[in-house]
Amino acid sequence: MKNTKITGIAAAFILLASILAGCERRPLEYISSLTVRVIVKCIWEVKAHPEGERPTGMTMYFFKDGEFYNSVTTSNVDSCEVMLEKGHYSMYMISQSTQEYGTMEFEDMTEFTRARSILEPGAADWATRGPNEIVVQDPEVLLAGVAEEFDITDDMAVEYQTTYKQWTDKKRQIAENGGTSEDEQEIQALEDEVQYLTVRIPVHPTNVVSQFWVTIFVGNADMLQSMRASISGMARTFDLTLDVTDVEQATQVIRYWSLNLDDQPHHIGHVDGLITTFGLPEGQTPSTLRDSTLNVSALLVDNKTIADYVFNVGDKIEELEPNPGYRKLYRLIFGSKEEPAIVLPDVIPVEAGGGFTANVTDWEDEIEVDIPI
Repeated sequence: MKNTKITGIAAAFILLASILAGCERRPLEYISSLTVRVIVKCIWEVKAHPEGERPTGMTMYFFKDGEFYNSVTTSNVDSCEVMLEKGHYSMYMISQSTQEYGTMEFEDMTEFTRARSILEPGAADWATRGPNEIVVQDPEVLLAGVAEEFDITDDMAVEYQTTYKQWTDKKRQIAENGGTSEDEQEIQALEDEVQYLTVRIPVHPTNVVSQFWVTIFVGNADMLQSMRASISGMARTFDLTLDVTDVEQATQVIRYWSLNLDDQPHHIGHVDGLITTFGLPEGQTPSTLRDSTLNVSALLVDNKTIADYVFNVGDKIEELEPNPGYRKLYRLIFGSKEEPAIVLPDVIPVEAGGGFTANVTDWEDEIEVDIPI
């Protein structure tokens, strides 16, 4: 009798232990996949885009345990849902997809620390001053964001998938057999638990593109028909996940200018040119050590004389508060109303009624005149 009693107590303990074990974790055979629902939430600030609008698409790149995992392109720019398995993750995103940009190409997008955008070459033979100089196109608006690193564990995956299956099973049961108010409450509780177990990753995209604004004060401004310029020593490459420009340099062209007369009786005015840019290479700030020049060509009103000017830029660039939606604003001013940086020669206009135009046409057949400043 004593042995029978002990055996019965042991059996009861074994049964209780098995019930408790079942409460802690479902068997793995019960779970279809060990993944967790992850929602990437893009926090779009008005100042992130020049037009104050969100882009029409985005592409996300996921890396697991230091290796590329997958990428997702979507038109849902508010949030995107993915299922991720166990691992340590990093992630970055760009607006649109790499195929939708015409002024730049993308390299090493599947290598987290090397992903970069490179400006495409542009046709402007007149802008080059050396055999190895590369003239590039001005970049389009490009937004990028890097998420904080996060982890998905086995326990997270099991808990999520177990709760998710309970929720879907309960919904199927009610759909087939009907349910009570208690069943509906249970479904809501399970759905709330699924939402709670979902991982949410915020990303704050910003525009990687800056602006470069040049002003030149001009004497004899009424002699100016059109203007073009090129500036050397600008960044060609932007490292998307490091949030900095790379070492590659290029020349950018300022094709379109506007003319304003500041002192009409004395024929003094100023021209403004504004372009988009990645900025200065290697994340540099303006310095006297920078070997950069602004090469300006002014077509005069006789439509044949071109006056060329070369300005050493060095540390003359200032960084100002950027316009909304841009990374930085680089500002460069030469001369003043009292002391114009250039004074154009007098020429006879080709015809009466002519005036300054912002449109740059082909000047290759015109007569060039180098004028020291």
